[in-house]
Amino acid sequence: MIDGLAGVKNSGGTIVFVCSKCRTYPDHAYGAPNKDQLVYMLVCQKCGRTLGEWVSTEQREKELREFAKRVELLT
Repeated sequence: MIDGLAGVKNSGGTIVFVCSKCRTYPDHAYGAPNKDQLVYMLVCQKCGRTLGEWVSTEQREKELREFAKRVELLT
């Protein structure tokens, strides 16, 4: 699940993911929707919004790789 994630190009031309609201770089986090499940998350450091949530690092990498191909770049 990706929600509220956007992209900007850094000075080297690399697309960097940011919060679409704050334009702040996300931070990696872990969450537990219930006591038997751990999820991997991207969370905005400024507003605390959950920008992405996945059940495995493999799923996260795959979805972010696909998202990078179609991400809306902010100016």
